[in-house]
This record gives sequence, structure tokens and C-alpha cells, in this order.
Amino acid sequence: MIVSLLVVTAQAQRQVDIPSPRPKVGVVLGGGGAKGAAHIGVLKYLEEIGIPIDYVAGTSMGSIMAGLYAMGYTPDELAKLIANVNWSEYIGNQIDRNVMSYEMRKRRTTTVLNVPFSLESLMHKELNGSLMNELPSAYVNNSSLINLFNNLCIGYQEDMDFNDLPIPFACVATDLVTGDEVVLRSGNVPTAIRASMAIPGVFAPVVIDDMVLVDGGLVNNFPADVLKAMGADIIIGVEITKDKQFTANDLKSLPQLMGRLLTNTTSAKRTENRSLCDIYIVPDVSGYGMLSFTPSAIDTLVNRGYRKSQEYENQLLALKRYVDKEAGYPVEKTLNAPRAKNFENDSVFLRSIEVAGLSDRQNRWMIRKGRLSPGTYYSKDDIERAVNIYRGTGAFDEITYTIKESDPAHVQNSGMLSDMYDLQVNMKPASPHVFGVGLHYDTDEGTGLLFNLGLNEKKFGGSKIYASAKLSYSPKVNLTYTYSRSSLANFNLSFDYKDDHYKWWVLTDKSMNMRYFQRKLTASISQFHLLNLNTSAGISYVVTGYDQTSLEGSVIDTMMFGKSKHFVPYVNVEYDNLDDAYFATRGFYARFASHLYMVPGHFDRNVFDLCYAFKYYYSIDEENFVVIPQIYGRYAKDEFYPFLWNFYGGEVYGRHFDEQLPFVGSDPLTLTGSNVTVLRCDLRYNIYGKHYITGTYNIACDYNSFDFNQSGLGLKYSYNSFIGPISLTLQRDELRGKTSGYLSIGYYF
Repeated sequence: MIVSLLVVTAQAQRQVDIPSPRPKVGVVLGGGGAKGAAHIGVLKYLEEIGIPIDYVAGTSMGSIMAGLYAMGYTPDELAKLIANVNWSEYIGNQIDRNVMSYEMRKRRTTTVLNVPFSLESLMHKELNGSLMNELPSAYVNNSSLINLFNNLCIGYQEDMDFNDLPIPFACVATDLVTGDEVVLRSGNVPTAIRASMAIPGVFAPVVIDDMVLVDGGLVNNFPADVLKAMGADIIIGVEITKDKQFTANDLKSLPQLMGRLLTNTTSAKRTENRSLCDIYIVPDVSGYGMLSFTPSAIDTLVNRGYRKSQEYENQLLALKRYVDKEAGYPVEKTLNAPRAKNFENDSVFLRSIEVAGLSDRQNRWMIRKGRLSPGTYYSKDDIERAVNIYRGTGAFDEITYTIKESDPAHVQNSGMLSDMYDLQVNMKPASPHVFGVGLHYDTDEGTGLLFNLGLNEKKFGGSKIYASAKLSYSPKVNLTYTYSRSSLANFNLSFDYKDDHYKWWVLTDKSMNMRYFQRKLTASISQFHLLNLNTSAGISYVVTGYDQTSLEGSVIDTMMFGKSKHFVPYVNVEYDNLDDAYFATRGFYARFASHLYMVPGHFDRNVFDLCYAFKYYYSIDEENFVVIPQIYGRYAKDEFYPFLWNFYGGEVYGRHFDEQLPFVGSDPLTLTGSNVTVLRCDLRYNIYGKHYITGTYNIACDYNSFDFNQSGLGLKYSYNSFIGPISLTLQRDELRGKTSGYLSIGYYF
């Protein structure tokens, strides 16, 4: 092999046949997740000693490093870029709660499984349609990572020959259809990189023509043979996964399992490709895994790659002298084309903005809602915020965007700046329907199951139907029809039924079980995707009845618990900018609502209420310690209808009655006067990871009876699990001297 002679010292020079005009040097970078940061240290050292790099190739994380280096990024720029990217945001496929629609927030905080589907695919016999086939193909879709790579590849976003990059580049993917290796040397650079790193089950596959492409590490994790086929005469190989004996303790996490799988499936190919390398470098990446993307970890891995390269100084200097001698002059790093532009750090002037795949009316709404307009400078954060708002509608599976330099002819005709760009946002509509399942247990109701169905829920506008059923000790049913107009509002018609069981204090030392039934028909108007604001106004027809068997032998007038009918005009305004529904660390929540309960033919019995709630989250000690002052209150003077009486108790706002006030300590519910306020303060501390401890003190003030003020204490442990919060509360009712416990598992619905 020609360049195997270069690994010996200069004193052992031999005569070899070298291709004219000079030997070409290639660098191959293997896959390995975050450990690939060590590649940067190797590239940095190669540049410092003047090694010319004519070709680069890589797989998975190696394809990211090789691709960006091929577009002109320096090793120092790569190190800073990789360390500053919030990889957990991209890998977690997260979206800020503050840009979610009201419907998306509700679904994400009540159900543990949501399956989008389309009726066409379910009915398609050739595809063996079933609801299970509608499950996502991976945890992370393509859009966030494609957008990241597009921002780093400005100037090289069109389909092209990768030999036309500043440094010729290739990467490897696996075609799931055939199981074959696919070498990508042309096409769209961001898409090629994205395909090469698509770990099955973690990242969604990339479809190109008839191929379904995933991580190239499944077939060739160290593609030195690809580099040789590109024309490299001298190959420097950098591999960050080495052979080792695995034990059961090494195979506990997903990254460890994936690493072992890649090692098993590519061992023969990897051994063969190692033999093609003239210099083979294996940095020490011990102690770090595929997801070690913290800035400190990246810095350490870069330094380890650099220090490992220094051990090969003699061989590398001999290689440098050899190349210079064959060329007849000192060879320096040369870029064959202009460097790519980086939108991650710079602002650009947008000449035009286009949102593809929508009607003109929807397009205008999207641009306005995203706070974008042509003729203005925008940063990456500005455009990402707009994209997240579009994602928050829930109507699109993938939203990608490209920023391209404007056609010179357009710029010249406009008479404006020469450095102008065009933004194009591409949207892939989501499957329109969603089926969801929720599971909850607590000591109040026992086990509850939630099933909900949203037909056309993920369509941007038009007619939508929602149906949900809660199966528990206190079952509920909801059926809602909504007509959405993005330029106007949501027009809703809904039916609700509930069969509720509750326990309440009749006297300070006696409790009673009660059961009531309620049917409600409501016509309303609500907002269309106002960020953090939920407003609605309408009128309901409510029929309420009671099971009076539990009243037998009591001193309570059973006449008050008869069947009632009400017309109820209402308004409701909520503002919620909390960063999390259950474990928020910042933001506030405020709600104001008012109802007028009108009895047909008995206007002397009309009841007016005014309800309010306020919560504020203030973080201390880097969000580990959070102070949460709260106020809940309701004014409603009624003597005839028990479901309109003021109650407080329990941890959940509005659990048994629409305006039931939460109160830690009162179990069961406490009946109070017509004007009551609950003052409460929670002190929550994040013990470790997802474990929390919360102390609560609250006091209920009855303004009709100033000598009646009840206080309560609570101490709660919580764990933020994937099925929702798991919590155990010990609470003390100071009025009755009673201590009780409350266990809750899963999202509440």
C-alpha cells in the first residue's frame, strides 16, 4: 500500500510511485454520538502542522463533523458550535409550552399516549392499515435537525455534487428497504448528513427517492473505503469506538445498547477499513457516552482528540514532508469554493418570506402570527420562534425552513441591499385525527381511564369533532363540535355529562357522601391560538339532579336537592405563561370567570358568581427552589341549589364542582359562605433530578363570617414520571385536628 510507508520515520525513506501531481490526503471520521467531538481536536492538530486535507468522509456524528469541515468551518468554529448547540432541545423534540395551542397543552397534560391517524391509511388494505401502524417511526422527527443543518449550510442548500464543496465530501447511510450501504456524494447536503445520523427508533428515517435511509453505522461506521474511492492516496483515520469486551453492566442504557449493536453489525467491515489507513488515531473517550453533549464534556473530548494526535507527531510530520516534496512546494490548506455562511450566529436581511403549502389567507395569518415581515433583519432565534409558533398549532408534523441568497437579478431590480436572503418555510400537514389514552389513580376516586378522539383536530381550520370519556368512580363524557376560522375565532357547540360522587362536611365533625348528575349543552365562541391566552364566552343550558338516598335520616332539607334547570351566560378569561403544567419554575397563571345562573320562570332565584385565581412562580437558587404564592376565590350567594354553593378542599381546582376551590388539609370538601378566598403559598425544592418536595400552608377566609378562618398544612413528595406526576401528600386540617394522606399517580383529567 502506497502510503503505509509514511508511518515510518524520515530515516527509513523508500522509493514509491506517487500519483501526479501530488498525493491526495483524506480524513475519515467514524460515528459515535457526542464522543465525535474528539474528531475536532484531531482536525485542529492536523491544521496546525499543515497537513493538507483534500477529501473528508464520515458516518453518523462523523458525517456531521466531516460535512461541516468540508463546507469551510475551522476546528475552533466547530468546537464552539457543537458546545453551544442545545442538543437536548433537538434530541428531545421539545416545544416551548408558551407557544402551544390550548388544545395541544390539554392533550399533553392529560394523556400518556396519543396516536395521530388518517382514515385513508386505516382503510388502505394494501398497507394493512391499523391504529398501531400510525404510531410515529421514531422519537424525533426530521424538522429540528434539518433546520439546524440548513442554518449552518447557507450557500450549499441546493442539490449539488459534493465534490463542489470547499472540500469534497461523502457520508454513508443505510437503506432499510434493501439493507444496503448507501454512499451519499451528491444531493442536498443537510439531508445527507441527517440521513447518515438517523439512529433507528431515535431519529425518523430520511426518505430519498425509493430509499428509506437511517444511520450508516449499521453497515459502515468507519468508511475508509469510501474515502479511497473518492481518490484519496493517503488516509488518516479517526475512530472513537474501539473493540472491547462487553459485560451486562455495559448494556443498561439505550446509548450503550445502540453502541453494541453498531459494533456487532460492522465489526468485519471496520477491521477491513482500518487496514486501509496509513495513520490510524483512536482518541481516549472513556467516561463519555453518545449523549454527552454538555459544554464541559465537549471541551474535554476536543482536548483528548488533540492530545492523542500529538502522539503521532513524527508520522504526521513525515507525511507533511512527503506531500510537500512530491508537490515541489509547501502545500497549504486550500478551499475549492467559498465557505458556507452560518445563520446560527448572524442576522440576515429577508427580501421575501413564503410559507409553502397553505392558502393565501392561512399564509398571511402564519407570517403575522410569527411576527415576520419582509424587508427586516432577523436572527435565527427570531425565525425559530416563528417556527415553534407554527408547530404549536399542532397542525403540522414537520416544519422546515431554508434561507437562501436572493437571486442577483431580483436584488438589482429592487434597488436594495446586495446581501439579501429569501426565507421559505415548508410544512408537512399532520395526520388529521388523534386518539388518546390517559390513566390516573388517586385516593379520592380510585382508578380512572380517559379515552379521547379528535377528528380533524390537527387540521389548521374548518370543522372539528372532539369526544372524550372518563371511566371512573365519577365518570364524565364530553362531545364538542368546533368550527375554526384563523382570521376570526372558534365557534363551539358541546355536550357534557357527569355523574359525580363527593364527600363533604355537613357539620364540623360530620361528613356525608353525595352524588349528583349533570347534563350541559353549551354554545360558545373562543379564541383561535392566542398565545398563553384562553378566552371564551357563551351560554349553557344545565340540568342537575341528585341521588337523595344518602340524605335519608339527615337534618338537611331534601327539597334543596331536587332537579334544577338553568340557562347560564358566562365569560371566561385565562392567562397562562407557565413553563410547565405541573412543575413550573417561572411564569404566572390568572383566571377570571363570571356566570349568571337563570332559572326559567323564577327570576328571583337567579344567581350571579365571580371567580378568580392567581398563581405566581418565582425561582431561587437556579430554579431548584421555587416559591409559589396563590390566591383562589369565589363570590356566589345562593340558598337553593347545592351545586352552586361554595366549597373548598382537595388539591385539584374544580374537581367535583366547576368552581370548587383547592385547599390542602380539608378532606373531604368544606361548605363555606357566599364570599370565600383561599390564600396559599407553596415552597417547592428540587431534591435531585425529577424528585421534588413541596411544603404548603393555606388559609380559607369566609368574608361572611370573619370568625371562621380555616388553615391547613401539607407536605408532598413528587416524582415527574413519563406517565405524569406521582405524588404523596400528608396534610393537616387545623380546624378539625385531622391528619390524612393523599396519593396521586399520573396526569389528572
